Amino acid sequence: MASSARKVIDNIVEFIEVKTEQIKLRIIARVARMLSGVLALSVAALLSFFFLFFLSFAFAEMINAALESTYYGFLIIAGAYLLIIILVFALVKSRKLQKWIEKLIVKLEEAKYEQERKH
Repeated sequence: MASSARKVIDNIVEFIEVKTEQIKLRIIARVARMLSGVLALSVAALLSFFFLFFLSFAFAEMINAALESTYYGFLIIAGAYLLIIILVFALVKSRKLQKWIEKLIVKLEEAKYEQERKH
């Protein structure tokens, strides 16, 4: 009787250890997935920045040529960016941007959760 009780206790302890390891692995997998997503997004943002940077120079030079100026094109492009910055700050102040980002993150997490449940 004592040996069977000991076996049950050993099985329970082993079950708890396996479950703990499983939870740790799930957490590691989620963190790795999040970090890989952040890294991929960072690379995409950096490449987008360079694209926008050089595209802005090209447009500024086109405007300079059209206006026969050496700096008006750059001022116009800078003014356009200033308007975009003001718009973004207005959206942040009204919390609309944060709410939109929250909804996007929730939808992405729900989609990931549903995909995990299917597999």
